[in-house]
Amino acid sequence: MSRDAWYGDDDGGSGRFVPLYVLVNGRTRTRNAGLDLATQVVALGANPQALEAEYQAVVRRCRTWTSVAEIAAHLRYPLTATKLFVDVLLEQGFLAVGSPAEETSTDLEVLEKILVRLQEL
Repeated sequence: MSRDAWYGDDDGGSGRFVPLYVLVNGRTRTRNAGLDLATQVVALGANPQALEAEYQAVVRRCRTWTSVAEIAAHLRYPLTATKLFVDVLLEQGFLAVGSPAEETSTDLEVLEKILVRLQEL
């Protein structure tokens, strides 16, 4: 969807104009109180094919840890709309909230090297 279509300037060329309130089921604010523009989200393994195109784009953009603000910037969606899309996708289990630092390493070789280096100190 073009940026102009978001603001009601659709000339019909894109063939589709869906008002935001329809895509977010009439929501005006997020249900997740902790969700802000700096919140990091990542896509889970769920298949987003049954979702609207705007939601699919958000899920594809979140293959790696991404902030809500980055999603909006890359997809050229309004910040408020992006925040609502993310909130809906979190509730439906397509995204998870967290931080890249929360990822755990299970590579025993790396962990053993770290342990050796720490013991050398």
